[in-house]
Amino acid sequence: MPNRFCAICGKKIGEPDPHYGMCLNCYLKENPLFEVPDKFSFNICIDCGSFSKKDMWIEPERNEIFIIIEQALQRHILKTLLKKNTIDFSISLDESSFIFSSKDLLVSLEVSIHGVLRKDLNIKHTQIIKVNLNYVLCKNCTNLRGGNYYLSVIQLRVKDEEQFGLIKKVLEQINEYVESLFKKNHKQYISKMEDQKYGLDLYLSTNELMNYLIKFLKLKYHFLLKRSKKLVGRDSQRGKNLYRFKSLIKFLPVSINDVFSIEDLNFRVESITKNKVILRGENNTKLIKDYSYFFNKKLKKND
Repeated sequence: MPNRFCAICGKKIGEPDPHYGMCLNCYLKENPLFEVPDKFSFNICIDCGSFSKKDMWIEPERNEIFIIIEQALQRHILKTLLKKNTIDFSISLDESSFIFSSKDLLVSLEVSIHGVLRKDLNIKHTQIIKVNLNYVLCKNCTNLRGGNYYLSVIQLRVKDEEQFGLIKKVLEQINEYVESLFKKNHKQYISKMEDQKYGLDLYLSTNELMNYLIKFLKLKYHFLLKRSKKLVGRDSQRGKNLYRFKSLIKFLPVSINDVFSIEDLNFRVESITKNKVILRGENNTKLIKDYSYFFNKKLKKND
């Protein structure tokens, strides 16, 4: 076989070279393994670290600037290439190119994207991208800072002042539970609380959180639940009505072994089911009452 030479650089062409008329290096310069834009800008929420290119905010794996940059590049620059699953990519940051704002925030840098063809490790390419970071507040953090945004309301109520201690206990449990949810998902939080005559109202950031709290409380307490919704607008993009949901929770004012006088007879609370209270009289008489009975009747509790 006669000797072959690269038509561009004149280097002798060997067996590993992929093109009849070009060496590997010249071939890859003319036909790079991948191509991405030379510049890339995206938004970062200054509070939670979520990032976006347009309106859709993505929560990063960790709120660390280099992790955020890498995830943003993978989602907005490399997404199509990664789907093909033929190239192994790695990303490196050039620290000498870092530019910081007056508030010591990283606002610009150069990033090298390296790619290697899986079926032939000799086929590789590196491209440098200038990345610009814009620091703003995402919609969720804007609402959180404002403190007045809410989509649902839970109304916690007791029958009288004797149960105020229960409201305090329930609120402590709710706060602890919501804090754990917030750590996993920053969209779940209590926007504000308002005291009421026999309880308080919790204004919640999502309808999902309202359902979480109801399930959480059902595991611990017995109560009457009444749901309602109010039309507050319309989503023109989705063509759907927008509702604000409200849940009224009235804690049952009785406990196991409480004794009440009913029609001049004493009855002890024997058990409490999902929606009934089972009472046992002194003469072994059995009464079954709905929860509502204990809110509608004024009963005398015996010590």
